[in-house]
Amino acid sequence: MIIARFTVKTGIYKNPIFGLRLLEGSHSGFNMAQVVMEIFREYGVEEKLGYIMGDNVTNNASLVRALAEEQVHGTYHYDVEKHRLRCIGHVINFAVQAFWFGDVDHTLLQDTVIVTHDAMDEWQKMGPWGKAHTIMIYVLASPQWCQEFKQLVATTILHRDYATWWNTGYTMIQIIF
Repeated sequence: MIIARFTVKTGIYKNPIFGLRLLEGSHSGFNMAQVVMEIFREYGVEEKLGYIMGDNVTNNASLVRALAEEQVHGTYHYDVEKHRLRCIGHVINFAVQAFWFGDVDHTLLQDTVIVTHDAMDEWQKMGPWGKAHTIMIYVLASPQWCQEFKQLVATTILHRDYATWWNTGYTMIQIIF
């Protein structure tokens, strides 16, 4: 999703959604840049590109570099280092994870980890957060357990903590404790 933020000549702040497109093929910076530039050209703003904010994955860095390469062929020069911003929400999320988990095997924190008994044992060693995580994994593994847990403890939608979803750990802890 591409969201623009700008102020028009009358001083009014605007925040429209410029585009929401399906990206076919790999999510490389180059492929993403092609889609982004296509949208910018549709709106006639390709030479008014300011700062780009995204999470900290490497393909976003590649996206900004690829946009800069596109601009080299035009009349506008785009400085990658100056114009790439990191999303503060992601930065805070990483800082909180480092505080909570310290020096752990970060593959455990991935959202796509296959749940095994060994992984659950490792989570148990992480103190209250790990215990809460383990409880939610077991509860969410069965529709019947979910229903019983909701009746006994929670009145809200149950979900586990996800490394890349902000506040899911906080919400999980609130539900359990």
